[in-house]
Amino acid sequence: MKKTPIHRPKSLAATVAENLKDAIMRREIALGEPLSEEKIAVAMDVSRTPVREALTILQMQGLINILPRRGSIVFKPDAEELRRLVDYRLNLELLVSRLALERAPEATLAGLKEAIGKMEKARDADDTLAYAQADTQFHNIFFENSGNPFFVEAFDIASGRIAALRVHLSTQLDLHRYTTFGEHVEIAEAVEARDADRLEERLRKHIGAMEPNYSQALKMLEGDQ
Repeated sequence: MKKTPIHRPKSLAATVAENLKDAIMRREIALGEPLSEEKIAVAMDVSRTPVREALTILQMQGLINILPRRGSIVFKPDAEELRRLVDYRLNLELLVSRLALERAPEATLAGLKEAIGKMEKARDADDTLAYAQADTQFHNIFFENSGNPFFVEAFDIASGRIAALRVHLSTQLDLHRYTTFGEHVEIAEAVEARDADRLEERLRKHIGAMEPNYSQALKMLEGDQ
């Protein structure tokens, strides 16, 4: 019998989870915001069962914390969680960036340049959300070109939280206008030069600054609330 793949429709819970994740990534739902199963069910015209299942999916992705007798809350890291998140990202991205440089340098460079082009347009338009989305695309290029899908799966453990922090905190820091754009250009230049040591040095500097910058932004965010 000829092999015929069956394309199964996405479950209702998965659709609700995807919509909630998109809302977080569009800043429609804030970091640390409590979530009401009833309000979500009404807004999406579904029962509470798929909403409850969707929240469990997002909890597995680290985007939602489900607390006993307190309900569900969008994640918002404390200082220690932020430190561990940065450490995790730094070590994993240093590994895959070196692999991408070795295995697919041309595709990696093309992807980085495309993302930088989007950053430049977003910066000129003062669109912090579009800039943050292009920033996420930029760093995902290394994973996509590492030649090993297991690294992509490994990064999925924290990628949603990292992307959410980038989207929600970019406005507080306004880094898109200044430091980070130049750092991304320098990272791409290291890839273009096939200089693995310079690439590692640029990434260490760029990702290492995430902890103090995001810590400051979280304090600013709390002050605005």
